[in-house]
Amino acid sequence: MKKIGISAIEYYLPEKIIDNDFFEHAKNDFLEEKVGIKERHIAREDQATSDLAVKAVNQLIEKNNINRDELDFIVLCSLSPDYVLPQTSSQVQTLCELPTSIYSIDVRMGCTGFVHSLSVAQSLIAGMGFKKGLVVTADKFSIYLSYRDYTVDTLFSDSAAAVLVEEDPKLFEIVAHDFGTDGTGVEHIIIPAGGSRLRISEETSKFESIKPGIERSKNYLYMNGRQVMKFANNTVPSSADKVFKKSGTTLQDLDWLVLHQANKLMLENIGELLGIDKEKNYINLWNKGNTIASSIPIALKEILDNKQRLNHGRHWMIVGFGLGFAWGTTLLKYVGK
Repeated sequence: MKKIGISAIEYYLPEKIIDNDFFEHAKNDFLEEKVGIKERHIAREDQATSDLAVKAVNQLIEKNNINRDELDFIVLCSLSPDYVLPQTSSQVQTLCELPTSIYSIDVRMGCTGFVHSLSVAQSLIAGMGFKKGLVVTADKFSIYLSYRDYTVDTLFSDSAAAVLVEEDPKLFEIVAHDFGTDGTGVEHIIIPAGGSRLRISEETSKFESIKPGIERSKNYLYMNGRQVMKFANNTVPSSADKVFKKSGTTLQDLDWLVLHQANKLMLENIGELLGIDKEKNYINLWNKGNTIASSIPIALKEILDNKQRLNHGRHWMIVGFGLGFAWGTTLLKYVGK
């Protein structure tokens, strides 16, 4: 069986930084101690999602001496495409001067997006005869936030990450996956208007006062944080257990747990439910916030750059959960030197 996995990771965060003092309604103690966020990155008005993706892809190619002509595919994951159509992966192909022979596909996933996209890339190599390609996560999510809604406006960052996936990987070998979806929870993280169900209109653009500190229109994000936490608590431990059983490993075989970086309290709670040591549960929200599908590759890159607990042959677990009440867990084996 082919050994398939990750050989390189890079990411891009927009230069503009907003700290908690920007938000008049922000309770800094709660944001910093419970949510774990001090700063977040926001794209310029003239930057689109493809611009963020191009930054990450070019950085990946240049820093790792990747031959563009050898890339077989690009899997681009985003909730904020430049346009309703065409697909953003096509724009990234031409802007990054990738070969026209490349297979390109957009994946419309949120917080589980990287784990799902990684499995797509693995399948392309295992089943299509491809040798190597890119998984790209990119979002200008700030366009979906009402800055009159304290429940969401402080949480998210714009970002992009690019990952080289190939046979005989240099960093991580993919060992096992578990995926699931419970669509009964779709209404708990939703932007009601903008799709075929409800077109954007003058009516959907009207702001409604929900309660003090919460005003939004149907064009902006609504999130029920309590229900999301309940969902994560109920699904992540069982998903992790399934992956352990599939791979013949245990919690003691893990050097790192890298969860989707939602908020500090949630990540600490999941870590306790799993029973993993706190120092193995990586959290990097402080100066980034929630970077949606890019949160896991950004965290992986940080750990690698900091040379923290890099033990050849040991395992790392990555877990995405959230939007659409979908989840994905992947066990990786560190094969770097």
